[in-house]
Amino acid sequence: MNTFFYQAHFFKSAAKLKQLPACEDLVEVAFAGRSNSGKSSAINTLCNQKSLARTSKTPGRTQLINIFALD
Repeated sequence: MNTFFYQAHFFKSAAKLKQLPACEDLVEVAFAGRSNSGKSSAINTLCNQKSLARTSKTPGRTQLINIFALD
């Protein structure tokens, strides 16, 4: 599978929007949706990494805003 992102890694988690870093010169992409709708699986597939974003069968496990860096 060809991917656009060759390097991807976890950067930071934030509980509130004001805890997010200021990234005015970077492109941001957000994944939003219902519980267990495949958001983490989509991130893992796009980055071709099996466990970059943790997945769970239990709904509502992700309680923080997770930030990943892509190169």
